[in-house]
Formats: sequence, C-alpha cells, structure tokens
Amino acid sequence: MSGFTLIFSRDRTPVEPTTIARLMATLSHRGPDGTDTSLSAAVGLGHLHFWTTPEEVGERQPLVEVNNRIQLVFDGRLDNRKELLESLGCEDPKVSDAALVLRAYDRWGEEGFAHLLGPFALALFDTSNRRVLCARDALGDRTLYYYLDARVFVVASEEQAILAHPAVSTRVNEKRLAAYFALEHPTDGSTFFTNVTELLPAHVLSVGEKEQRVWRYWDIEPRRHVRYRTDREYGEHFKVLLDESVTCRLRTSAPPAVMMSGGLDSTSIAAFASLHLRQRSPSARLRTISYVFDELTSCDERWFMEAIATQYHTETVQFPGDDGWPLREVETWPLNPNTPEDNLYRRLLERVYRLAHERGTRTILTGGFGDHLYAGTRYWLIDFLKEGRVRQAMQESIWEVRRYGLWSFARNNLLPVLGWRWLRKLRPRVRPAWLTEEAQTLLPDSDSWPVSMTTASRPEQHDSILGLRGGYDIAAEMVHSSRAGVDLRLPYRDRRLVEFMLAIPAHQLYRHGLYKHVLRTAMEGMLPERIRRRRHPTSLTPLFVRGLVERERETVWRLITSPTCEWPRYVRSDWLRRVPPGERSSEMEELILWLCVCFERWHGAVTTPTTP
Repeated sequence: MSGFTLIFSRDRTPVEPTTIARLMATLSHRGPDGTDTSLSAAVGLGHLHFWTTPEEVGERQPLVEVNNRIQLVFDGRLDNRKELLESLGCEDPKVSDAALVLRAYDRWGEEGFAHLLGPFALALFDTSNRRVLCARDALGDRTLYYYLDARVFVVASEEQAILAHPAVSTRVNEKRLAAYFALEHPTDGSTFFTNVTELLPAHVLSVGEKEQRVWRYWDIEPRRHVRYRTDREYGEHFKVLLDESVTCRLRTSAPPAVMMSGGLDSTSIAAFASLHLRQRSPSARLRTISYVFDELTSCDERWFMEAIATQYHTETVQFPGDDGWPLREVETWPLNPNTPEDNLYRRLLERVYRLAHERGTRTILTGGFGDHLYAGTRYWLIDFLKEGRVRQAMQESIWEVRRYGLWSFARNNLLPVLGWRWLRKLRPRVRPAWLTEEAQTLLPDSDSWPVSMTTASRPEQHDSILGLRGGYDIAAEMVHSSRAGVDLRLPYRDRRLVEFMLAIPAHQLYRHGLYKHVLRTAMEGMLPERIRRRRHPTSLTPLFVRGLVERERETVWRLITSPTCEWPRYVRSDWLRRVPPGERSSEMEELILWLCVCFERWHGAVTTPTTP
C-alpha cells in the first residue's frame, strides 16, 4: 500500500517544493521503498513507494505517458490484468499496474476507470487540457481525500497530508463527530476535518482551472439474480470466485502470510492460499499468524488452527494474546491522526503486523469482512417461496420454530415475507437516545448509499457489503498496518464475489441454524470437518472485559471524567454514567463508552479542538 499527493494551482501559481515535501512527510509510513516528486507547470505530484507486487518492484512514480501528456500517481492493485493486457494489446506481461492504467486512460479516457477491477486510488494530470482526474475503486478499499477552492486543489492518500497544506484549516468537523457517536457514516464525503473531503467509492472527480465535476462510474445491479438448481452448483460457483480472489491477492513481491483464526473465513483463505503456493513450488509452505489464549480459554481456537496446520502442513506462527486487552499501556496505545475510530484489539493486530514484518512478509491476507457477505439471512423463507420450494420452506420453518420458538421465528423470518422492510421505511427516523440535543441537530440527513440500495431486495446485506462503513474501517486499519510495513489484502472484498453474493437467494446464506451455507458447501473436502461444521464463532469479549471492565477501569474513568473532556457535547452524561466503568452494562453502553474513550485520546492529539 503506497501513498501519493498532488497539488494543482488553479491560478497557475508555482507549487513550492517545501509545500509538497511537507505533505509527503506526513505519509512517510507509506514509503518504505523510497519517494519521488515531480514539479511542473503549477502542478506538483509525489509518490511514496511500497512495492508489494512483482511488476512494480523498482518502479518510480509519478509515471509519465510517452508523449509527456499525462502524469500519474497510483496506489493499489489491478486484479483483471489478463483482460486488460488483451484489451489494450499489450504484449509485455511484466508491465506494472500503474502503467496499465496509463494505457487504459490513453485508450478509453474517462471511460477507462470502469474497466479497472481491484482496490485502487489514483490522480492524474492531463497537460493537454490542464485538468486533474481522481478516481477511487468501486468498493472503496483505497483512499483518496482532497481540498478544493478557487486557487488550489490538494489531493492525498490520507487526511493528515491535506492538513499539512498552508491553505487548509485543521478545524474539526462537528457534524462528522455527531455522526460518529450516532454510529452513522455520512454519504457526502465529509471527514473529521471541516476542510477535507473524501472522494466516495466508485467516483471520479475532475478539476480544471475554472470548472469541477464529480460522477459515479459504477453501481451494482440490485435486481440481478443468480439461480441454480442445487446447493452444490452454488457452492462450486462460490468456490471458483473465492479461489480467483485469493489467487489475485497472492501476486506478491515477497512470501505472503495469512492472519488466521479458527473461523470459517480465514481458514478457507488459508486453504486456497496453501494450495496455490504448493502449485508454484511443491516445497512451499504457507505461513499463518495467529493469537492464542492460555488464560482466557474461551477465546482460544488452537484446536481449529491445528486442524489446518495438519491438513496443509502450514508454517504456524502463534503468540499469546491474554495481555492484549484494550488500553493496555495506554500511553503507547497507537493513534490514528485521521480519525478517533480505533480497534478494541489493536495490540493483537499490532503484534501480527510486527511478526509478519520480522519474518520478511510484506503482504497479509485476512478473512476480514467475510461476515458482511451474509447480512441478508432473514430473507431465506421468502426466497424459498419465490422459487416455489414450498415443501422445503415448510421443513425449514418447522425446524426453526422447534429450535428457537414461534415468536423468534415470526419476528426474524415472517416479517420480511410480509414486507416489513417497506413498513420500516415509513417510520420516522429515530435519533439515538444517548446523543445530546446539540448533537441531534448536527446529524446529516439519512441518505441511502449507494443509490441502488433503495431498490435492493436485501437492504441489510447491501449496506453491510457496499456501505461506506467498510471502506472507512479498512482505511483506518491500513494506517496501522502500513506503519509496520505490511499490506493488508482482503479476498472477501472482491467485486466479483460481492456481486455474486448479492445475487444468490438468501437460503444460500443461512440454512438449518447455520450461517454461511454456501461457503460450507464450497469448502467440503477442503476444510477439516471440525471447522466446516462449526455452529458458533469464538468471541473475544472476555478480553474486552479484562481490559475495560477490570484492568483499565481507572484509565477509562480518568479519560472520561477529565474537566477538559469534549465527549459530553455529543453524548448525554446521564445516559453514559448510568453504569460506572468497571461494572458490566449493555453492549450499546459499552460501545458508546469505548467511542468516548477513543475520541478523548484522539481529540487530545489533534492540533485544533472543536469550536463552538
């Protein structure tokens, strides 16, 4: 995961070398393989090199098109290289992804971005019309932020680089903070800083000296359906797509690793990755990195991990996670300057990245976001009925009633049949009870994202997969992984797999009390049966309790009761303090407490406090 910056003086004022150097310095963690800049014609481009694919090793960006018409900075990876090479008539299989983008733009112009598959963000300057074009991948797995006024256009991979420009205020965005505490994500591209905007996924932004335009170049077809006669056919299709997704992410410049738990998602990734590495070299062994628990035994998944190690002869790297609780050694707890969001289990992830780096691994595949593919499970009954499979619908319904009770069955499965999701749309928007009146007024309008979600048959799944929250979480995580010199790759965030999962019937998402039915079918014979038939995922809640409720009780209390605290402007004190830190409360109270703690630590680190 590399990084880039671009400064375009719309009034033709020369870009100061010191200014672009200042922006680049904030992104130094993204450039372990060096940096390069280019200054010309009131335009400055900078690139921080992190070579994670074999084709880009040694490449220096910004790239310049052969006729010196286009300058490009690119961060990401293209997963449809074969198709692009054929379409563009390129006979050099070693051409870099960035060079392919240049050829695609030269061939198709603005229409070329729709041809690119994979995680990417890019900015290019076209000297023929003195125009900057910025584009971001369909799912938002690479980031691009900008500042725009009448005089200057500033682009960068992270918000902090934008803030380093002298024209940009560091004032914190109160509306974005209100949305943060409301557990929402604004659809207008706003960030935690008033003057910094995020280019939304699947969008292109064009900026010239006098004009600017933004448009969406891709959206999913919400009414597309994939229908097969048998479960096995669905499983085979899923297997082909996941196999292809993993293969694309194994295109690495150094031996890859898999961050593996004992769950279905990451073990499936490990199984495919191990087979592919063996095909390349019979002696190759996949490295898996995992945390285990000697004291908090309910969190431990070694029994499942050992089954993978035995079947695939993996190189297993494990470390104890019992002391990786939230806020441990709070003075050194990592901070992301771009956002107050932080992961509860940051210490565990930090150790995974460090171990990978120490062993010469630059790329880690994870099972992250696998759960998101199955958010539409409640529609299994209606899909059975739509297909005329009444007998199977009756059999599954009887099983559900016997297992979970009539009320649970009716609430979770009958209401979708009756069109409950449409009734819910008629209800007024409910403001979170924990927000202050001031924060309530700051909340943005509740817009659907993307536009296709308004007509989706399974809106929960649509939002879980394509919603802006996913890209936001990935952006926050990649700041931390890049600091360790590690590139995260997420096979379950492949657009082809996403399109398939949104098109299959819901009875392939859930069956007979088991989630991930299509994955279980696909992995028959590839996963050990003890994993493939798992009914319940392992929870790290005991580690959370050990941290926030037991070991760090005084830390939490100190952070949220300081006289300089800002969280009471957004969260009602009477609501949050109903249960003192150190005593168990509801999951929502614990979550909001955690958000307040993360916000206070972040707020104390940013330059300018929020203004009234």
